[in-house]
Amino acid sequence: MLQLKGRTAVVTGGSSGIGAACVTLLRENGAIPVSWDLTGLCDIVCDVSDAKSIQSAIEKTTAKFGCPSLLVVCAGIILPGTIRTLDVADWDKVFSVNMRGVMLSVQAVARQMIASETNGSIVLVSSVNGIVADPGISAYSASKAAVIQFSRVAAREFGPCGIRINAVAPGPTDTPMLDPLMKRSGYREELIQRSALGAIGTPKMIAEAVITLMQLEWVTGQTLVVDGGSSLNTGRGNWQAESL
Repeated sequence: MLQLKGRTAVVTGGSSGIGAACVTLLRENGAIPVSWDLTGLCDIVCDVSDAKSIQSAIEKTTAKFGCPSLLVVCAGIILPGTIRTLDVADWDKVFSVNMRGVMLSVQAVARQMIASETNGSIVLVSSVNGIVADPGISAYSASKAAVIQFSRVAAREFGPCGIRINAVAPGPTDTPMLDPLMKRSGYREELIQRSALGAIGTPKMIAEAVITLMQLEWVTGQTLVVDGGSSLNTGRGNWQAESL
């Protein structure tokens, strides 16, 4: 298992939700977490969709906290809308954060690792929606599917440099991103019913998967689905089992 103690760890989107939980768990494991975010309590203000902002953030991180050898790319947004009505500006904005932000973050941190001859581990936070298909979130789903494939290609490219890259695909998780839906009558109950484990995920649960995957030294280019079994459902539901 890769030891995290003393390692500098960048966490994008680290001021809330899954990112904040990753910061907490990394610190508990002895790492030195550095949160990059646009708002909230973060160590370095950074717009992950902007190359200059990323370059500034990596320079500040290295100068103040040391060369990062761990990275969690968690910054992401969702802008719902059907394909028929979706504004192209919203599509571009989702991809600028969810995909360009991933590429720029990995590029900057991996370059720093290579320059300092430091082995490292990177985990990208995708989504189960990068695998399953729910209507109304085509931009989000497409961007998260792209994250999964990007992690596979990046694992091939950076493996010879001693850098492992994996992804996690969280299912429904009780974070600020899900708040608007959670306020709808019956939505929480439906999520629980659809989960094989009968529960909704928490940021800490996803962070635990991130940290575990980060430590597995013989695993790279893989995507771990962390969704309580909610994606195991089909359109047929439980009718067949209930009829037995």
